[in-house]
Amino acid sequence: MRRILALAGLLLLGLAGANAFAQQATCPDGKKADGVERAGDSRHCLVIRTLAPAQASARVTPKVLVVFLHGDNGGRTELKADSGAAAMLAEKIQAVTVAMQRPGYRSDLGASDGQSGPGDDDYTPQNLDIVAAALLQLRSLNPGKKILLVGHSGGAAMAALLAGRFPGSADAYLLAACPCDVPAWRQWRVSSAGKKGAWTSLSPLAEAGKMPTGTLVSLVVGNKDENTLPLFSESYVRALQARGLKTRVTYAMNATHVSVLRSPEFFMLAGELVEALSK
Repeated sequence: MRRILALAGLLLLGLAGANAFAQQATCPDGKKADGVERAGDSRHCLVIRTLAPAQASARVTPKVLVVFLHGDNGGRTELKADSGAAAMLAEKIQAVTVAMQRPGYRSDLGASDGQSGPGDDDYTPQNLDIVAAALLQLRSLNPGKKILLVGHSGGAAMAALLAGRFPGSADAYLLAACPCDVPAWRQWRVSSAGKKGAWTSLSPLAEAGKMPTGTLVSLVVGNKDENTLPLFSESYVRALQARGLKTRVTYAMNATHVSVLRSPEFFMLAGELVEALSK
């Protein structure tokens, strides 16, 4: 029965190879995909850090696993155990939270498989496949749990793309400071920060038509964000609403591109989604 369910999931996600479902596959770096420090399969693994609430209480939800995808940072990131967005999420919403290192990124915990493109131009089909496989393995290791996928900035763009291309990869999505209209965002960054021009990355807005109409998704952006302007979230939400999705943009007051992850609005939305998934 378990194998039948695994194969059904394989068809749903469109991933090739039954190894994607090996619960204890050996990663290319020789470590086990144990769902604690690595997630994936024998082809590709992502580095993860699993964070339980330090101040656990009776409110800890047993029904939801939160996965956090960090933003763009030139191929380097930190998966902090005692601070950072994932650690704060674990504490604020009292849920086990997995900080997931995006494909091609490195940290003190090792390197994730995949490619971090030039200037972070890496929201690619190949990288989405890798993240989807890692999420699928986490699901298999956490039977009975729903997955809330939270993304910040470039991680939010990838989460939005996963929701459309791999709708079984998570059960709800929270997009913070999303560059959801990638061409318009890149043009803005050229003029506002002197960044290099157009990207080849996939754009969530261009793929909004793939989003299943029942998807549970919320967006939050700082009203003082001068990187991923609110309008990039607004245009994406309008496209989703046109498909019949019940979603909205929440504005984090006085929050910037980075501080949105510490805003009351961010934690409020995360809590709302966890509550919805726990029913």
